[in-house]
Amino acid sequence: MAVIPLIVSNSTPLINFAAIDRLDILEALFTMLIIPPAVEFELLERGAQYPNVTIIRQAAFIKKHDIHNEMLRTALSIDLDPGEAEAIILALEQKADLLLLDELAGRTIAESYQIAFTGSIGCLIEAKRIGIIPKIKPILDAMRMEASFWVNHLLYARILMEQGE
Repeated sequence: MAVIPLIVSNSTPLINFAAIDRLDILEALFTMLIIPPAVEFELLERGAQYPNVTIIRQAAFIKKHDIHNEMLRTALSIDLDPGEAEAIILALEQKADLLLLDELAGRTIAESYQIAFTGSIGCLIEAKRIGIIPKIKPILDAMRMEASFWVNHLLYARILMEQGE
């Protein structure tokens, strides 16, 4: 029996993929994602500002999971927004195989806890590598336009060059 990896997600990767109606890429990559309550709140309660956020509500592969370490949430919330803080805590508590996280501050803290992470671009690279998508550029361009996903122009050019696009 194959073991399904445990993947925790922050809101930004979900927003980026939902905005372009491509949550199917994340589902094909990971089978299941878990999110903490603060991420669910960011996505569903405050989510009216995000394009296509309702498809996240309907995505059966995304499950909410509570966190328990309130003291760590308080400490991490000094430097991070609630969703990032809880995503890191959930990854720690559940011994997640991977954390989906785009923001630099959250990545820095995840790294200090030795949590493996990737972001929206890393997901696209992996999806191309294993044949889920043929090209990164059209999807990344759509994220930039539809989700206002900011990508440094040098990083953008480097990623596309490295991927032969």
